[in-house]
Amino acid sequence: LPQRPRVVLCIDGSEPAYIQEAMRAGVAPFFQQMHQEWTTTLARCAMPSFTNPNNLSIITGVPPDVHGICGNFFYDVDTQQEVMMNSPELLRAPTILQALASAGCRVGVVTAKDKLRGLLGHGLPMGPCVCFSAEAADRATVEDHGLSEVLSLTGMALPNVYSAELSAFVLRAGLPYFRRQHPDVLYLSTSDY
Repeated sequence: LPQRPRVVLCIDGSEPAYIQEAMRAGVAPFFQQMHQEWTTTLARCAMPSFTNPNNLSIITGVPPDVHGICGNFFYDVDTQQEVMMNSPELLRAPTILQALASAGCRVGVVTAKDKLRGLLGHGLPMGPCVCFSAEAADRATVEDHGLSEVLSLTGMALPNVYSAELSAFVLRAGLPYFRRQHPDVLYLSTSDY
């Protein structure tokens, strides 16, 4: 179990070389500070390189063929329809976040898109734990997300789902939540916009 608070930041759709070049150019002071003062680790991308399989590989510690989320969609041959792979019923492995919460840790999850929220928050007891998305921050409730009035955390308006502000919202919401609620683990997942 974490002895000190831990933050996991998944920067969706990025490439480490982009961040390294920005640090060299002096235009990414936060990342520079993070690399100098904190423990940082790069993770290899799970294939296929889609948002849902990779986030689930991070929080389960196993590849897509084990956790069951192998893409963003699958084709259901019985109904002859595409089905979004955003339902916790499709998940075949427990999450590390679930295990931490079961062991008494306070877990916070902030994700950019609501399609991922149900998977990331699967099995978390809302109240002691929090899980919400930037996309649907205006609809967060204590009962379903562990807190309400998320927009007031950031001082930002609800961002457009297809904008850079969506990821900025994740970070702007995560920091005040972290400072006020002191979770043991905070998982932040940005958009690939």
